[in-house]
Amino acid sequence: MNKKRGIFYEYRFFSNILDRGYELFIPAGDDLPVDCVIQNRAGKLFRVQIKGTSSPETKGRKEPRYKVLAGTGKNSKVSIDCTKVDILCAYVEPVDAWYIMPCMELNNTLSVWFYPHSGESTAHTEQFRENWDLFKTV
Repeated sequence: MNKKRGIFYEYRFFSNILDRGYELFIPAGDDLPVDCVIQNRAGKLFRVQIKGTSSPETKGRKEPRYKVLAGTGKNSKVSIDCTKVDILCAYVEPVDAWYIMPCMELNNTLSVWFYPHSGESTAHTEQFRENWDLFKTV
């Protein structure tokens, strides 16, 4: 993902979270483990990493799927450190869908697959589609 797309995903997320009435804190710096911190109405803080994709994978498939790299560092070679990140928010641009997942659900993987075109998908990630209520938890 290029830098401009990443910034686009971040700003898109910021707009969504502010529209829902949460407080948004954006740390200064580019190489931090989180892109922002969200505070809910109860005062709970969530450290958030924002990712996204605009490219479907269609090879050998009836319906496309989308991959988001869930790693950090140069070329995403290390999985996200869940001691530093609470939530991964992944945007699938072609279908305008957000996946809001607890970091622990990543299971130390370097990539996450999303299947937004299949209404009957049993993929693990589909339970997190538009899961904005995760920020309400205390």
